[in-house]
Amino acid sequence: MERNERATKTAPGPGGQPFLGNLLAFRKDALGLMTRCTQEYGDVIRFRLGPQIIHLINDPHYVEHILQTGRDNYDKATRSAISIKSVCGDSLLTGSGTFWQRERRLLQPVFRHENVNSFATQMISLVRNQLERWPQHIGNGRPLDIASEMMRLTYKIVASSLLGVDAFADLRTIETEMDVLMQHVWRRLETVVHWPVWVPTPRNRRFRRALGEVDAIVSRIIEQHRQPKDGDRTNGYLLSRLLRVRDEETGEGLSDQLLRNETITFLLAGHETTATNLAWTFYLLSRHPNVERRLREELDTVLGGRTPTVGDLPRLQYTQMVIQESLRLYPPIWIIERRIIDDDVVGPYRLPGGSSIVISPYALHRHPGYWKDPEAFEPERFEARTPKAYMPFGTGPHHCIGNEFAMLEARLILAMVLQSYRLRLQPGHRVEPEPGITLRLRHGLMMTVERAG
Repeated sequence: MERNERATKTAPGPGGQPFLGNLLAFRKDALGLMTRCTQEYGDVIRFRLGPQIIHLINDPHYVEHILQTGRDNYDKATRSAISIKSVCGDSLLTGSGTFWQRERRLLQPVFRHENVNSFATQMISLVRNQLERWPQHIGNGRPLDIASEMMRLTYKIVASSLLGVDAFADLRTIETEMDVLMQHVWRRLETVVHWPVWVPTPRNRRFRRALGEVDAIVSRIIEQHRQPKDGDRTNGYLLSRLLRVRDEETGEGLSDQLLRNETITFLLAGHETTATNLAWTFYLLSRHPNVERRLREELDTVLGGRTPTVGDLPRLQYTQMVIQESLRLYPPIWIIERRIIDDDVVGPYRLPGGSSIVISPYALHRHPGYWKDPEAFEPERFEARTPKAYMPFGTGPHHCIGNEFAMLEARLILAMVLQSYRLRLQPGHRVEPEPGITLRLRHGLMMTVERAG
């Protein structure tokens, strides 16, 4: 992006309250605040959350400058990254600069196409086991919380793929305690002043206990992978591959601390994004029967009633478009934050060093300059070239390393669910987004279950 060194304008934005700025409005309705402000002020908007100056960037060309061409002037020394570090420490998710470059170089081979596809059989088996419990909900009048079901299913998939938790003895503990950790992180982001985690408030004590539980489980499983007993089968899991990675330049692998950090990061990020995307997808299909009908027709034509495999996925093109369109309307990663290191210029505006940039895929995916009828659910729009304004997995070098794993998982789950069942939104159930670490459904997703056919 061409820099205008003479730019001195301050970006426009909404007025705020003394000291708090726009914090209360953000806490009350972050999504509404961002979409309203882009309509009123344009593609560069200045906010204040407490004492912190933040600029919302809502133009893909400006985003490209921040996340790609000018990325050396932007890092992750942000409130959000610092808060997440309290759970997973320095990792690929929270790191910047040379540290991030080394981590990405080490971890990228683990997520090669062939490695990711090797988990398909395991995914299919876990989906089948989950769906075998659903017939008890058919015809009894009791709805099923599909959001919770997807969360539980994707937890099983990431735990078994990453850690090799075959019996899932620790799954319930990990699931419960990770939810405590994520809620704690988001609450700290919504407040200007909060107690350090070492202060023994009830909330901090719950956080430290949950983190201790997760740490103990992860450490034990890492040790099992380091020193497998006779009969242990660990070589196929992501964790065993992480243990074997070596830096091509130095020959060094991951330290014990970094191995712990990346393992917890994958648990943190590797299930909820896909689960949330699937929940929103089932909701959207329930509201758009024509889309669901076309999707079922594709599944019948390509699969003929058999279970999908990796080899079927290239022909399930409409299935992929449905997921892409769901990710456009309700991207699980709905906000991305960076810190500006030195003063920079974006468009006609000068942005001060030390302030923050936020990019909201949720707002960007609704930009009327790049999307026709942006509020409509139209998977067919992805038959054409995907515009730069689409970034559910981020963009540039920092794009999500697990995006291929997530898309494989989402397509297999969506296909298998629709082959067996029809899901209908429970009459009167309230559906609204809840922005947090991911874009959850605030009240879950209560749906009735019917046999397909």
